[in-house]
Amino acid sequence: MPRDVAQLLKTTTDWFAGRGIGSPRLDAELLLGQVLGLERLQLYTKFDRPLSPEELDAFRELVLRRGGHEPVAYILGRKEFWSRDFAVDARVLVPRPDTEVLVDAALERLPDQGVVLDYGTGSGAIAITLACERPGLKVLALDVSRDALEVAKANAATHEVTDRVGFVRSDGLSGLPARFEGGLAAIVANPPYVPLGDRPDLPPDVRKHEPDLALFPGPDPLVHYRGLAGQGRRWLADGGFVAAEVGAGQATDVAGLFAAAGWSATEVRSDLARIERVVVATP
Repeated sequence: MPRDVAQLLKTTTDWFAGRGIGSPRLDAELLLGQVLGLERLQLYTKFDRPLSPEELDAFRELVLRRGGHEPVAYILGRKEFWSRDFAVDARVLVPRPDTEVLVDAALERLPDQGVVLDYGTGSGAIAITLACERPGLKVLALDVSRDALEVAKANAATHEVTDRVGFVRSDGLSGLPARFEGGLAAIVANPPYVPLGDRPDLPPDVRKHEPDLALFPGPDPLVHYRGLAGQGRRWLADGGFVAAEVGAGQATDVAGLFAAAGWSATEVRSDLARIERVVVATP
C-alpha cells in the first residue's frame, strides 16, 4: 500500500471504483480523514504527509470494510443531517438528504408550540431536528425497534433535547398514550416503504447492511400510509397535518389513500432529483 496521502487517495479511489462504489473519491477522503483526524479539505494541504504503520493498518481496515459495501456512515459512526451530526450504526437507516425535504415541509407548517409525532424515528434525526429548530415544540419519537430507540435517545442527549423529546415503542399508532388523542400539531412520518420485490435492485450498501425492519413494511408497501390515513385524524389537533415521506412512484397512491379517507387537501413535494418524495395531508 502507498504511504503518503496523495498516493493513498489515488489508489483507494481506483480500488473503490473497481468495486462499484458510487462515490469513490469522496469515500476515500472521508475514511483517510477519519484515521488522520483531518477534515477533507485539510488533506489537500498535506498530500506529502506520510502515514505511520499504525495509521496504514487502521486505514486499511476501514478501506476493506467500505470495499464490502458497508456504508461510510456506519464506518465513521456518524452522518450529517440538517447541518448536525447524528450517531448511526447498523441498528438504524442512514439519514438521507431526501428526508430533509420532509423536515422542510413540516417546518413550514408547524406552530411555534405544541406536540409533534415523529413516526418511524430511526436515528431520531427528524425528531431532534424539529426540536432544535422549534424550541417551543415537544416531540414524540415513535419506532417499533427497541434498538433504534436506543440510538435515537443517545442522539437526543448529544443534542441536548432530552427534556423535549419523548420516546414510544409501537408498531403504528396503536401504542400512543391516549392523552395525546386530539392533541398533536402534526404527524411527521418516514415509515418503511420499500416493496419486498425491490430488494434485488437495491444498492448493496442498503441491501446487505441497513436493517430490513426499517426498509420493508411487509407484503403491502403502503400499509403505514393506510394506517395514517385511517387513524391519523383522531390524533391531530385543529389545524394539524400529516407529512409523510414516500418511495419513488408512491406519491399518487398515498395521496389517493388520504383523499379516499376523507382528508380535505393533499400536497406533493419533490426532492432534488425531482422525485415526488413527500405527501402532506390535512383533515
